[in-house]
Amino acid sequence: MGPVPAHAASGRRVAVLGAGVAGLTAAHELIERGFEVEVYERTALGGKARSIFPPGTGTGGRLDLPGEHGFRFFPGFYFNLTDNMRRTPFPGNAKGTWDNLVRADAYMMSRQGRPDLTIPFPFPLPPSSRIYDVNSFLATITSGLQTVAKLSVTEAAFAAQKLLVYVTSCDERKLGQWDNITWADYIRADRFSDEYNKFIADGTIRNLAATKSKDASTHSIAMVGEATVWSIIGLGNEPGGSVDRVLNGSTSEMWLDPWIAHLRDLGVKFNVGYEVDSLTVSGGKITSAGIKGRSAVSADWFVVAMPCERVAGLLSTAVLNADPSLAGIKALRTDWMTGLQFFLKKKLPLAAGHVNYGDSTWAVTSISQEQFWKRDFSTYGDGTVQDCLSSIISDWFTPGTFNNKRAADCLPAEIAAEAWKQIKAHLNDNGQVQVTDADLHSWFLDPAIVPNGGGGVTNDTPLFIQQPGSWRLRPTSKTKIPNLFLAGDWVKTPINVTTMEGANQGGRQAVNALLDAAGSNTGRCDVHELYEQPLWTPFKVNDKIRYSLRLPHEFDILDTRWPGR
Repeated sequence: MGPVPAHAASGRRVAVLGAGVAGLTAAHELIERGFEVEVYERTALGGKARSIFPPGTGTGGRLDLPGEHGFRFFPGFYFNLTDNMRRTPFPGNAKGTWDNLVRADAYMMSRQGRPDLTIPFPFPLPPSSRIYDVNSFLATITSGLQTVAKLSVTEAAFAAQKLLVYVTSCDERKLGQWDNITWADYIRADRFSDEYNKFIADGTIRNLAATKSKDASTHSIAMVGEATVWSIIGLGNEPGGSVDRVLNGSTSEMWLDPWIAHLRDLGVKFNVGYEVDSLTVSGGKITSAGIKGRSAVSADWFVVAMPCERVAGLLSTAVLNADPSLAGIKALRTDWMTGLQFFLKKKLPLAAGHVNYGDSTWAVTSISQEQFWKRDFSTYGDGTVQDCLSSIISDWFTPGTFNNKRAADCLPAEIAAEAWKQIKAHLNDNGQVQVTDADLHSWFLDPAIVPNGGGGVTNDTPLFIQQPGSWRLRPTSKTKIPNLFLAGDWVKTPINVTTMEGANQGGRQAVNALLDAAGSNTGRCDVHELYEQPLWTPFKVNDKIRYSLRLPHEFDILDTRWPGR
């Protein structure tokens, strides 16, 4: 458990603006340290992480069907988010809501018209494949890509060499060079086969980060990719962690609702329907936050835990004069990655984990939820639903396989119909039929996807993406305005990419900066750094010297890249 709550003294009032994971984290850490915390949220507590229950779908005393912004993924290398979960009581659980996490034991790459590939977790590497040095690393990765991904020896060797370059790069090169080029450019996606791209470029990263290889920086993709590889072989995971974990029920039921209830019990006050639209600066400090259609909010300290695109709207001339470095927030980019649930009349356990539809033009992924959930699905809806194929559309701007339209140019019913066809095309091939239209009970698209009046849709809740050069644009949680702090996955965090762990880390960093500014003597929040392989340390030391001399990486020989290019 964290620090014992204490009565808030004068000068301890904190306004947390936003109630997503970052805002809830900040509220949790602050209330336990004796601050008076009030949270203001525009739409709903839990933000994009919450479950969304379409009203009226439950009949006969049953619960409404469980919708989500997208499936939840809790990798083993999450430490900070899961710490808050352990500190959130849940009836019958010794470790709070953390005990509601269950292992996902497989990953499936489904192909259209070709055999599917299912990889068990943890991946059973033979003893001869252990990584002892650079040569064994190259041999293991090359062999694995040839065996699992069916790549040619040339493609596998090239990919292994590029991965070796990244993992042995010094931090200065990662941030100064690899953060400035896209992942697609770095691994030369345009030079190699479709199979290479399915596994090395966009195919697998759909499940790792909310981004695409042509948009995201090499550093952001490779960093979380490396953490995932170590996690698969049991390195860098939290105690009791495994590479892929999901909740044993809907996100709100098994995690967020108990968290919010616990914070209320500790004294946090929540206000929903409060849209923050401005910050007032006076005497070099924030004196109030403007609320659309309501009275302004005053406090001693302000933690802004809103999405980056909404924070950009708060950056008035007065705010930027007080801290010019915040201007970089306006240049941060967002993209769409949105949940679409298919409720089924039968159980469909495709794999004991996530499924990637590798040939889907809309980059569809899914997970069959019933196999992991404690609650019987017949207690939802009208009693006939037995499973939920919770899917995500990650590419909204590439024409569909069957309707030849971008998802963004379709209405919700068209989006559901095309995504369903893409899924069926992957599952009902090679002489088998796994799902039919008769198995589909209904579907539910995240209500943040709203018709735009022109035959398409807009997205009210896009996700921050780490475009090349974004690291230098991202702010730290501490600003030059002494009572203003920033929280979210878009501030600079150790995990770097758009994740719930990143949002939690952003919240923790904001609290630590606030504690410093307040002169608090309470304990600071831990902010976890990802596992680093000791084997690479000598190479990183050498690379730091080479980078300072503007020399390429010593292993960057197949596709030489110069610093800054």
